[in-house]
Amino acid sequence: MKNFFKTIFTVVAILAYTGTAKASHNAGGDIQYEYISSSGGTHKYKLIMRLYRDVSGITLPTSATVYACSANYSTVSTTLSEIPPGTSGQGVVAPTLFDCVSSTNAGVTINVVTYEGEITLPGNAPDWTFAFSTCCRNPAVDNIVNPSSQGFYIEAKLNNQIGQNTSPEFVSEPVRAFCVGRTFNWKQSTVEPDGDSLFYRISHVKAGYGGSCTPTNINYAAGWTYDQPITTSPSQSLTMNPNTGLITFKPASVEIDVMAVTVDEYRYDSTLYVWRKIGEVNRDMQIAIASLCTPQAQAGVQLDYQAPGIYQDPDNGLPTVDYNCLDSTVTLKFKVKLDCSSISPDGTDFRLTKPDGQPLAIESFTANCDANNEATQMTIKLFKPLSKNGKYFLYSKVGNDGNTLLNKCGFPMNEFDTIQLNVTGCFNAIYEMENVTIEKDQNPVIEWSADTSSYPDYLFQEWQIFRKDPGAATYAKVGTVFNQYKYDFKDSQIGFIKVDQDSYDYRIDMKLNDDMQGASNDIHSILLERDNGIVPIVDPDTVAINLQWNQYNGWAVDSYTVFLQEKIAGTWMGEWIHDHVASPQNPVLAPDTSYQMFVELAPGEYRVCIRTTNPTDTQYTAYSNCLPIIITTPPVPDTVVVANFITPNGDGINDGFIIQNVDDYEDLSQLSVYNRWGDRVWQSNYLYDNSNPWRGTNMNGVKLADGVYFYTLELLNASDNYQYVVNGTVTIMDAQ
Repeated sequence: MKNFFKTIFTVVAILAYTGTAKASHNAGGDIQYEYISSSGGTHKYKLIMRLYRDVSGITLPTSATVYACSANYSTVSTTLSEIPPGTSGQGVVAPTLFDCVSSTNAGVTINVVTYEGEITLPGNAPDWTFAFSTCCRNPAVDNIVNPSSQGFYIEAKLNNQIGQNTSPEFVSEPVRAFCVGRTFNWKQSTVEPDGDSLFYRISHVKAGYGGSCTPTNINYAAGWTYDQPITTSPSQSLTMNPNTGLITFKPASVEIDVMAVTVDEYRYDSTLYVWRKIGEVNRDMQIAIASLCTPQAQAGVQLDYQAPGIYQDPDNGLPTVDYNCLDSTVTLKFKVKLDCSSISPDGTDFRLTKPDGQPLAIESFTANCDANNEATQMTIKLFKPLSKNGKYFLYSKVGNDGNTLLNKCGFPMNEFDTIQLNVTGCFNAIYEMENVTIEKDQNPVIEWSADTSSYPDYLFQEWQIFRKDPGAATYAKVGTVFNQYKYDFKDSQIGFIKVDQDSYDYRIDMKLNDDMQGASNDIHSILLERDNGIVPIVDPDTVAINLQWNQYNGWAVDSYTVFLQEKIAGTWMGEWIHDHVASPQNPVLAPDTSYQMFVELAPGEYRVCIRTTNPTDTQYTAYSNCLPIIITTPPVPDTVVVANFITPNGDGINDGFIIQNVDDYEDLSQLSVYNRWGDRVWQSNYLYDNSNPWRGTNMNGVKLADGVYFYTLELLNASDNYQYVVNGTVTIMDAQ
């Protein structure tokens, strides 16, 4: 018989007003008040009441009587009228009722009728109660004893001894149909205009009759209690958040239940520094639990293809939304409203990947949650905007809150479900390599240019520099420049030794909005060599020096210039173009990359290099490495005799650099030794001491490598005004 009633009635209550007017099938209600004004010790309030009815019952009256009771005053009453547009007690269909369960499966359609009116309180009291009551409830209700004989009662309370007050107003719907086996989050939302503190709790459903403001608690049937009014899985697991009013439960049985919620209102007393209760409102609710939710609800979280801009990709079938380049928010609209409590606000319910498969960080989610804590639309805020043309993929995943998104009916978005974002209209950043030059025969310097109007410069992160070494198949990153307006980079990994050994290829890339924009063109350095490979070039006299180098690819080269520099007092002097030419001319016309030269130079230290300047943009000049030239001064005959090799192996034979007759120079006899690159590696005191000669070490006493070194011996005898400098070479041979 009970199942018969569930099918026929589902949600039934009988409303009986004072007098002879009666109505059946009441399915819930709430009452709240608004303060209007005070005059002569009396206080005027507006009352708002909503009653819910099963449309299978008779209509509700167009008016209803509400009483105001206090132990300090006589009971007063007022008549509330149905607000326009009037429905003659028929009401309008309750919103959200069939969002999860069909009307056929729920077996009920609920309409809501709203009443308003004013009441004047004769004075202040701590215990004012606004009450409405009527006879009887739905006989199909499962969780209370003898439901058809139980009354219906709702109330709101006011303590206006501590101030006049407007109560919290329920703005969420009190009638809902749910289905078995899904977890639901049902929010009892209120609006509180006075800034008071609210506390939510589950309370007893009550019965009352006539003009009484003294209700009785209705007894629950076996297996149910006032705070566990629904059969749940696991058992007794229904909860209510006292701060938000969110009720969470998982129905386990097809049934019809009633429950009540009370919102307590507290106001801060700044004199006593305490919170004092100023009022409360309560809501009576009837709930239908059906066996199944609708197929649309069971489909979980899905995009609404009827919303503008959402379509199914014809190639891969994915739900797709079009976006413009540099959009930084993604807005999604859904078929069935989302459960806002299932959204992880830190954005971890989704993972977004770019067209190249790299992740794009999500900053947060924002949902336009309504009074029922549900949303048809959600906005995803990205840490950085969409900046690549192509297809981005938004994957569902379990967030830090422990679940994927849920629709309002408790059905999830499957993990790894994918939404496609089609991005168009993005920029093409323009930049290119301009030059690779060897700076001062030491390090490669890379130069490039960029058109800042071709990309959003506020998204710039860094320039990355890449080098491909000789014999390598790929480029490796060798440096980073974070200033977007700095267009050069010195490669300190390649020093003065390596620039004489090989040519190196370079390219750059720009990182913009966490995306690499693509490698630039590549340019290699110029490597200058002697045809026989012998360097330094020592005392060439009339011997031709044959130079050769690789073709430069930084621009369309028209010519190469061969130039020399002299080193004086440790500083390289200005360039001069070599003009003692065998072949060809200087500058050398491209594509020729060879040059034969003769040198007639005074004793000293020199270097020869080549350079080429971009004929269409003269700010760029590419320099090669340089080759050292040493012109030595032979010693004065019969004055000093200098060895040309030493064997510092500790055998006592030729271990040191002995200079014969050096003791004849009493004012200065200083020896300086240089390596092939012109760097001084050792120097004696002002007077060279043959008893403690140079033994093939540097200034720190560390043995130098075998090979040819250059020396300068400065000699001075002030007594006879005799001064000269001896330059030459010495070879270290450790003959152990």
